[in-house]
Amino acid sequence: MGSGGMGWLWFSAFATLSVTPVFISIPFFARNFHVKPETFTAWYFASVSLGVALWLWLDGRAADLHPGRLRAAIGIVLVGMSFGAAANGLLFRAVSVAPNPGLPPVVYSGASVIVFLASAALADRLPRFFDRVNTDMDRLLGILLVGVGVFLIAGGWPLVRAAISR
Repeated sequence: MGSGGMGWLWFSAFATLSVTPVFISIPFFARNFHVKPETFTAWYFASVSLGVALWLWLDGRAADLHPGRLRAAIGIVLVGMSFGAAANGLLFRAVSVAPNPGLPPVVYSGASVIVFLASAALADRLPRFFDRVNTDMDRLLGILLVGVGVFLIAGGWPLVRAAISR
């Protein structure tokens, strides 16, 4: 899996800066060009695929585009066509209808709690297929704080008060 260094943090920070215009673009294209979120999603990810391929080719790493075995390629395609399509189609739809396009990506980031816990469980139960992962308590607490933020952004306290007053 990871090397344990801090490179992942820098990649994550730059990815965050890079994806910001994408989320702002979704309602922009919907309002100004009447582009549906699903249409934006399809064109966006087709462009991402071409862009990454071009990037690897220009860097002399075009061979990296081949996943190695046909089974791996089929698996990647199936994950993309099912989970990837559902996740991104729904996320882009949510961004287009949310009161602020920044809210759905925050909720979406709640998946980090599930990924954190599932990665640890899979590494423990299926070590033949999954590498060990870092499960420091401070990192889990940081991820859980994101969950608290998601709760507050979703209108948390009024929802709790309404549930209690029933």
